[in-house]
Amino acid sequence: MLPRSRGAAGLCLDPRTAQRALPAVWLNLLCLDAPVVAITWLWLFSHTFGLPLSSGNAAALFLTAWLIYLADRLADVFALEPGAPRSLRHDFCLRHQRIWRWAVGVIAGLDAWIVWRHLEDGIFLAGACLGALALIYLLLNHSLGQVWRSVPLKEVSIGFLFAAGTLVPLLPRLAFTFVLAALLFAFLCVLNCIAIACWERGLDAGQGKVSVATRFPALCHWVRTTAFGLAVASSVAAIALPAAAPVLGCIALSAALLGLLDARRELFGNDTRTALADLVLLSPIAVLLLKL
Repeated sequence: MLPRSRGAAGLCLDPRTAQRALPAVWLNLLCLDAPVVAITWLWLFSHTFGLPLSSGNAAALFLTAWLIYLADRLADVFALEPGAPRSLRHDFCLRHQRIWRWAVGVIAGLDAWIVWRHLEDGIFLAGACLGALALIYLLLNHSLGQVWRSVPLKEVSIGFLFAAGTLVPLLPRLAFTFVLAALLFAFLCVLNCIAIACWERGLDAGQGKVSVATRFPALCHWVRTTAFGLAVASSVAAIALPAAAPVLGCIALSAALLGLLDARRELFGNDTRTALADLVLLSPIAVLLLKL
């Protein structure tokens, strides 16, 4: 998943608050939530559609997603103005900048080695194209962030790039059920990004950033309804297409949980709520547990 370049809404938290929040948000603080989500959905698509998946491809996906998140978080911290609102994960990165830089370098080297040694030519080319698009996104987001005022497609771009990057190791697949499941998964990723943008609208505004929520605040009223609608649509599709039922069922479960999280968002702290928005995408773990 490409990073959203936001923190949870709210001002910088004191150390005691950070310690209380840590158990719920540690994956998010370490930028591990996106690569874990990506690898679980890659496994689920592979398992559901009977597609071979090599350990090298899976490792490359995990490290690439982690690298993008780490690099973006570091760039995000550098771009913060003194006195601007900060989240717990902003502060965490700020306090560990030296380690963070080393981590980016080490993971980049390891990722490059795995990509060079283990990826097939077709997957390498497809991944390189998506990587170029990801770099363009990062450049636009950090150097030309105001472009989203004219083209408010930031969250849509992130969602589709994340879904495409997750499924690259399984390409090419043109079967109808696979394409339908992939599109619904991409829509789930987009909805995840839009939901977080809505919850963090105040923080984005305080940092001078542009999101779909700052441009169209009324859209936030439709997050819950859209999430439940996606859950119903995916459930119906799972019944109609039993061959794709595991993927479609997990999409339905994650969408329903995202809708419930939006409905009861006042029950959670700012950073916890943002972290949970990504954790609800880990529904493929339920299929893995049933399989075991």
